Amino acid sequence: MTSTPALMPIKFRSATQEDCAHLVLFADMATRRLTSFLWGNMASPGESACEIGRNVIRNDEGHFTHFTNWRIAEHKGQSVGALNGYIIPEISGPAPNMEVVKPLNELKALAAGTWYISAAAIYQEFQGKGFGKALLVEAERVARSAGSDRLTLMVGSFNAKAYGLYQASGFTEWSRRPFFPFPGSDEPGEWILMGKHLPQKS
Repeated sequence: MTSTPALMPIKFRSATQEDCAHLVLFADMATRRLTSFLWGNMASPGESACEIGRNVIRNDEGHFTHFTNWRIAEHKGQSVGALNGYIIPEISGPAPNMEVVKPLNELKALAAGTWYISAAAIYQEFQGKGFGKALLVEAERVARSAGSDRLTLMVGSFNAKAYGLYQASGFTEWSRRPFFPFPGSDEPGEWILMGKHLPQKS
């Protein structure tokens, strides 16, 4: 009889400005290149999308990707992954009109008031070691501390590995919308909004 290996030790800390280069990669990994596509649309000729992203994460305090909204996952003092999330506000104005983000904004409207995991990513060499599950546990802790009893996230129908992890962690489907491809993206599919109710701890 073989025993299940114990999860490798992982610690979480608040992100700092010095983490911004890592956070650019984690944000893009989590969104399957959508984030760098959007950053690229903001760039001037010759300007790197990653440069735009680093500037937003480092300096734009009003943006949800600002470094203060991130938790860094560390293993043996090394950054292995990160988590970004926030409580989705009620929609109070017109949403951006770019076709690629319209389905995401529609799903976010359905999740208003929940603590939303906008990005959760682990570097490839550290995947398969239980760190992804640890990110979700940390997300639950942060959501509860923010006073939320519901946790939500979005995943592409083409990302079967992540979908399976979320299902195994207690998330269920809430709704779906079409995924509109963009240069360098996955094949067409659907965005899936998943949610999990967080029971109050006694």
